[in-house]
Amino acid sequence: MLIRIWKLCCSLKFAILLATLATVLLMGGSLLFPGNPQIFGTLDSMRLGQWLQDIASRSPMLSWWFYGFILAMLLLLLNTICCVLDWLANIQARWRKSGEYLIHLGVVLLLIGFSWGAASGWRHIALPCTIGALTPLPNWPGHYIAVDSFEAILTDTGQPTDMISEVRILAGDEQILSGEVRINQPLLANGLVVTPASFGQKPSGFSFMMGAKRIELRAGDQIQQQDGSRLNVLRFLPDARYDKNGQMLYRNDRVGSPAMELSYTLPGGQTWQGWYFLANPAPDPIRRLHLRPLQPLYARYSSLTVNYDPGAQVSAAGGILTAIGCLLALFSFYRKRKRHDRPEI
Repeated sequence: MLIRIWKLCCSLKFAILLATLATVLLMGGSLLFPGNPQIFGTLDSMRLGQWLQDIASRSPMLSWWFYGFILAMLLLLLNTICCVLDWLANIQARWRKSGEYLIHLGVVLLLIGFSWGAASGWRHIALPCTIGALTPLPNWPGHYIAVDSFEAILTDTGQPTDMISEVRILAGDEQILSGEVRINQPLLANGLVVTPASFGQKPSGFSFMMGAKRIELRAGDQIQQQDGSRLNVLRFLPDARYDKNGQMLYRNDRVGSPAMELSYTLPGGQTWQGWYFLANPAPDPIRRLHLRPLQPLYARYSSLTVNYDPGAQVSAAGGILTAIGCLLALFSFYRKRKRHDRPEI
């Protein structure tokens, strides 16, 4: 019984059957993508395990084929491993087929690398990074990306031909990676890939007249008055409103109903904190500052796609072995034909 199972696992017919099944499932399932973006739209931007748990599990009638595809690929991986082990056990008699088995080993590494990356990797598509500020990487806690400078090369019609960003990756306060990112020059290091996506500007604050003085306020700014009072800007929302429960809602990055969350400390130490909708009169506690909104302030940003694939090096090794195996297999094939050994394909 065990011998029959081993022969099945090493069978070429079994491999062809599994490869055909996986191809049919993948091609058939891909036809569901356009009509179901709420399910498959995030497949490319989420970790595979997270997508299977959070989204696919809620729609089994539409995602069952994906589980079948994964099962077929796992069985194909088992089949390929068994073939390589069988070759190693009989290498003295089969060393002339080294090319074919190097291809098998390369495929094993490719599948392992892909599975590793799908399970542990992540992707941030078009992450807007404000120039000169730290942008946290949500899927990599404690790590940040900083764009120190940005330049867009434009045609006469305004179309970008290149987007150049000076980028740093930080773990807390420690810089772990830096370099230039361009359209045809991604930043690569240890499975991390940073590529440009787009650029633009977004509202970052507001300018005011405070008495006879013009000031600019953004999140994190502080104004210290001569009388000892202090104004702190906690948050700025370009378009906000209260929901029915009195909770503040952030709608989008277009200037609509801008609001600032402020903290104002009086000279005696008493502190007020609340929201100031700039289209309305200032709240009573800060009315003594004589703030008059003028216009929004904008910050430039560079949108970067940041990918992390821990299995990239394993996949690269698999690709190299597969390429070497193909060359050896071709050399062996034509050498046999030259000797009239198996002359037909």
